[in-house]
Amino acid sequence: MRDLPWRHTRDPWAVLVSEVMLQQTQVPRVIPIWHAFMQRFPTVRSCADSSQADVVRAWAGLGYNRRAVHLHRAAVAMGGTVPRELDALLALPGVGPYTARAVLVFAFEQDLGVVDVNIARVLTRRAGHRLTPRELQREADALVPHGRSWEWNQRLMDLGAMVCTAGEPMCRDCWFSEGCQWDGDVWITKRQSTFAGSDRQGRGKLIAALRDHDVHIGDLADVMGWPGDRARAERVAAQLVDEGIVETSQAVMRLTISS
Repeated sequence: MRDLPWRHTRDPWAVLVSEVMLQQTQVPRVIPIWHAFMQRFPTVRSCADSSQADVVRAWAGLGYNRRAVHLHRAAVAMGGTVPRELDALLALPGVGPYTARAVLVFAFEQDLGVVDVNIARVLTRRAGHRLTPRELQREADALVPHGRSWEWNQRLMDLGAMVCTAGEPMCRDCWFSEGCQWDGDVWITKRQSTFAGSDRQGRGKLIAALRDHDVHIGDLADVMGWPGDRARAERVAAQLVDEGIVETSQAVMRLTISS
């Protein structure tokens, strides 16, 4: 198995932080930021007692800053302790079915299956046809050996990440190949939209600037990389205000201090 730092702990807060960071972000980028974040916010309470702006600043380098806002709001909602019930986890901001089950498995070692994109690829190829999310979850749960959910799910995840890959699966190296129905036609990958020049890139540039200093509304277009397109800059910045990441005061934008 891959030697990943969050695999050396069963602290549910550390596991939750890692899973939120890993949403749409590759492992090598997450590792150093996870270490720094856990030093800054080692407990649920330390995160909840900090400002939202501080959490967003500590998120630098990961992108998708809405996740930082959700994590801070979840910390506030938890009241100091990560719940160990599925429904309670699902009620937290930014926590979906996969993340909730990942905490239950990797922190509390409950006998459940988790379905990330890598595991979904493995299970879909084994079935030989596309599976609905409900079918994937049912299959994942059924495969878990009793009392070994942590190890099983980690191994299955690594299998999808390193052997049963999206591009060129190495079927000869697969320890789970018996009964596999894959014939090269079953794909579940989703192409991500182009980042360069996108609204997402402009959002990232603005938040990166706001981590260091306030930004005047008149400077938004230049800061976001769209000189001459003030309307677009103000539209995208307004989305960040609506999401609670950024706030404005007297024509100046800054990171929101508290949610």
